[in-house]
Amino acid sequence: MSKTNFNNSFLINRRRESFAALSFALLLSTWLFIPFGGSGDMDYHLTSIWCALGEKQDLCNDIQTLPEDPNARFSNHVTAEVPFMFQICDSRNIDFWPYCEFEIDHPETQRLRMAPPEHMSLYYRIMNVFASEDIQLSVSKIRVVNIIISAMMLFFLLTLTHGKVKLGAISGITFSMVPNGVLHFSGVTTRSWAILGVMTSWAFLYSFFETPKTDSRLRRFQLFAYFFAVFLAFATRLDALMMVAITSVFVLILNQTSTSTITYRQILIASPFIAALGIASQFIPIIKQYANFVIPESFGTAQYILFQIIHIPEFVADWWGYQIGQTGSGPGIIGIIGLILYAISIAFALQKSSVRQSLMFIFFSLIVFLLLAKTSSVGKTMVPLSGFYTLGLAAPWLGICISISRNKQQFMSTIGNRRTAIALLSFSHATYFYSLLEFYTQRGQRVGWFESISLNDVWWWSIGISPNIVFILGSTLFPVFLALMWRPITLDPIDG
Repeated sequence: MSKTNFNNSFLINRRRESFAALSFALLLSTWLFIPFGGSGDMDYHLTSIWCALGEKQDLCNDIQTLPEDPNARFSNHVTAEVPFMFQICDSRNIDFWPYCEFEIDHPETQRLRMAPPEHMSLYYRIMNVFASEDIQLSVSKIRVVNIIISAMMLFFLLTLTHGKVKLGAISGITFSMVPNGVLHFSGVTTRSWAILGVMTSWAFLYSFFETPKTDSRLRRFQLFAYFFAVFLAFATRLDALMMVAITSVFVLILNQTSTSTITYRQILIASPFIAALGIASQFIPIIKQYANFVIPESFGTAQYILFQIIHIPEFVADWWGYQIGQTGSGPGIIGIIGLILYAISIAFALQKSSVRQSLMFIFFSLIVFLLLAKTSSVGKTMVPLSGFYTLGLAAPWLGICISISRNKQQFMSTIGNRRTAIALLSFSHATYFYSLLEFYTQRGQRVGWFESISLNDVWWWSIGISPNIVFILGSTLFPVFLALMWRPITLDPIDG
């Protein structure tokens, strides 16, 4: 369906898109059964939510600020007294690090770390509305809100984008959501909104430029969706907002160059202006803070740069849990499937590539690598932070590439490829979901050995639903969701 034939019927013929969004919400709801303390740094995020508006009786008491350690990798000098949330084991949440003796009895309150008040994000303040002494109920409410927002953003993508932009946006989300995406979309931390904003904002802006001005109503909805996606990033993390700004700049450049061919002469002329902007950024403090690289003092410059060049590809692969090199002992089947499918989609998109598309792909790749290198600079170590901090870029990296591709036949343009991709991703999701449920039911002991396929054991949530039922529901809903999400997208070759 061409963009000229796309009109306001998207508000009427939305049944299939609604079913897709509903199935996404139901899928994410199965992840509510993952313990709320099962993610890293959950003590930091939950305490920040409970203390977002300052001290409050029975919710947040005695906020203390100690002198900050200049050698610490991360800010960890502000703590508060909050209702008991979870047992701490070796300075970690016991659900995330279950290698201590589990204690049945616990105090009514505990002291946990939190974000400094001057760095308190808007997300924490908004979610503070749901904070109460009933931690389990409060966290469930926050998770439900995030699930609704995730489903709503998917509905917007399916109804407000069209042509290759829709194909690119849905492909980007499809091939980057397992394993980390589904986990964070239904989570409690700022990563939920941050990743969602980065993954979707570019598509709404691109569609806004692609939609004829005569479709003013559709363009208003697209602009609203874009600014809402920007808000999700703005309300959570500055690095996510920076990623949204970067992808938006790419879309603006692509829009300005859509009717003309980029020549090498134009590139040479533009280079000095780009260099001038880089120099000017050094005089803007907040941009300078995020744009500059500070090589850790304990490492040599050449050593640091060489280490980044060699190992950063491993951390791109960490988006799919590939777990090689510095991040693990070897690749697992989940990472292999995710990385291969993503690479195949990129390969299809780059066929018959123009100078414009090639330059876009090269520059975007360079930015992804630089951002990962920046995380190692922030962490004051040679090793970059976990890949999920930049996971949001996986969707626009692939999506923009597909959107400007001259190849009419993309990887997901045939029914056979769609069925293969859905089957492989469903297997990956089921494997990952099982491994998490096994980890929490076995409390981290003797996992991965498949001593018993059944998940019936020490169930962390004292309810009547068996973890086996949860696993079956989650594993069944995932392929149903993917099939419904791809159903509204045409199989015909798309020109633009």
